[in-house]
Amino acid sequence: MTFRIPAFCELEMSFEEAKDTLTFHGDLLAGLKHVDDMWKSHCECPEYTSDTEFYENWIYEVNAYNVVVETMKPLFV
Repeated sequence: MTFRIPAFCELEMSFEEAKDTLTFHGDLLAGLKHVDDMWKSHCECPEYTSDTEFYENWIYEVNAYNVVVETMKPLFV
């Protein structure tokens, strides 16, 4: 699964930049899980009314997540 990031929050990012962004939270797998957990927490929050705020707050992390998942997808097919 990748995030459906609104066009105004999409960033160009190399795999190395994405890896560096996500490994800030530990190893690469931990970084992916961290972003996934942030999304789940956002969706479970009764106060949220829009996903826009989530994407604006976590713009680098969600873009990095998508780059890593798309780059590594062939390994899991």
